[in-house]
Amino acid sequence: MDRARCICRIDLAQLERNFRFIQSCAPSCRVMPVLKYNAYGMGVHAVGAALKAAGAYRFAAATLDEALELAPQGLDVQILGILPPWEIAAAVAADIICPAESLETAALISAEAVRQNKTVRLAVKIDTGMGRVGIPAHCAVETVKAIAQLPALSFDSLYAHFAAASQPDTEFCLLQIERFKQVKSALDAEGIFFKHCHHAAGDASVKIPQAVQEPFNLIRPGGRLYGVNFTDSCKQVVELKAHVGAVRSIPAGESVGYNRMFIAGKPVRTAVITAGYADGVPLALTNKGRVLIRGKSCPVIGRVSMDYTVVDVTHLETVSAGDEAVLLGRQGDNAVTVEEWGLNKNTHGHDIWCAIGNRVKREYIW
Repeated sequence: MDRARCICRIDLAQLERNFRFIQSCAPSCRVMPVLKYNAYGMGVHAVGAALKAAGAYRFAAATLDEALELAPQGLDVQILGILPPWEIAAAVAADIICPAESLETAALISAEAVRQNKTVRLAVKIDTGMGRVGIPAHCAVETVKAIAQLPALSFDSLYAHFAAASQPDTEFCLLQIERFKQVKSALDAEGIFFKHCHHAAGDASVKIPQAVQEPFNLIRPGGRLYGVNFTDSCKQVVELKAHVGAVRSIPAGESVGYNRMFIAGKPVRTAVITAGYADGVPLALTNKGRVLIRGKSCPVIGRVSMDYTVVDVTHLETVSAGDEAVLLGRQGDNAVTVEEWGLNKNTHGHDIWCAIGNRVKREYIW
């Protein structure tokens, strides 16, 4: 094992398999992987190159900085989030597909495009029920008609976000699709057409057939690519590993960690793991998480600290400094999944991955 204190290992072969599975669920759609926040913390350059080789059509980012980092991959990049006024000039100059969530934003983009003597590809976002960003569906037709009168713009995409695609009940998703279709049909009747329509991220792509059929021709998987909420052929691509840094014996009555949140009721043997919350180990694993050492589950005892996590290894026959400690991933017949961490932290996989610290070494395998 690599002797970095903590290492995040990304399986690019599994990433490609996940990509192909999602693509198979939406055969009439092209795939625009979402690579925001440095590909969910996994490394945008390596992940982007792997997905491009797998057949990605274009990439999606959340911010201008992310889009500019993706642009050298050689595929078109669309910003999904808000494009604030002070970033418009740079986005136009870099030929990024620019989002417009209002007539005001579209007008600013148009003016900058005129100033730079360019035609900007515009992605118009409508709000079909997310309630966050976008032109409300009830007034979208009139707003888009006004945008269509602005110079130096071409309509690339009409898109929206699902509010609850990960939930078992898809009734609200179907309502959002119907709202989208009503807007699209009304715009078609006005002679206003978009090259791409997309509403589905990963969950909707594999579980809601209506989200990958006409008028939709693009999907934008994010977390599913990396194995979030996998109940199908999408498997976890990330392992987080560290080492046993020290082995100690703790007498009965002595405490472990900050705030004395664990007090030994009997003598215990402990292993100090070389990773803590600065590396992405959730503080919520305090006194309830587990780490795999020599293929066995070793419970976290005491409070997870910034640089270390202490586990109980009393039940192991042997354990030594330098032993591999698997925080996320498989060891032998045992595994710790991102879903398990998510349940302990009352969150989901995106949050888990994005919390893996910058000092953790990334390693890529095929």
